[in-house]
Amino acid sequence: MTASPEQLHSAFSYCVDFAKHMLEDSGSFLPFGAALSTSGDVKAVAGWNGEEHPAPAEIYQLLSSALRDEATNKTIAGSAVAVDVNIPAAYDPPLPDGIRVRLEGDGYSRYIYVPYVIKMSGLLRRKREVKLAEPFSVEVPAEVFAVR
Repeated sequence: MTASPEQLHSAFSYCVDFAKHMLEDSGSFLPFGAALSTSGDVKAVAGWNGEEHPAPAEIYQLLSSALRDEATNKTIAGSAVAVDVNIPAAYDPPLPDGIRVRLEGDGYSRYIYVPYVIKMSGLLRRKREVKLAEPFSVEVPAEVFAVR
């Protein structure tokens, strides 16, 4: 099954919503993802290497590898992996911090950047507020759905 743009968008939306929640709760997040089943359902995907404070790059590789195995076995039709990044200045982002979602399906592979800023509100009870800017995408070589 080839994932439709609408189905891929549901995996992207899941990642952005959860990333925003984590940013408001903790101010940052480790890589996580979503898999789009062949029936079109979105399921959360997480990675853990057993360490209390894992390196984000290692978690990203674990997630990518697990999703690549599922894509190879044709048990998923799409994937999304979210990472907290500094957006490369070459893209001239409106804000330097961003949620980067690697969104993939058969024949489709993009980084979608969602710039954000965290503002603190409240005098006695400080609370983080995350403001998201307009997303933009960059075509990248496939990693999960690479031609096998």
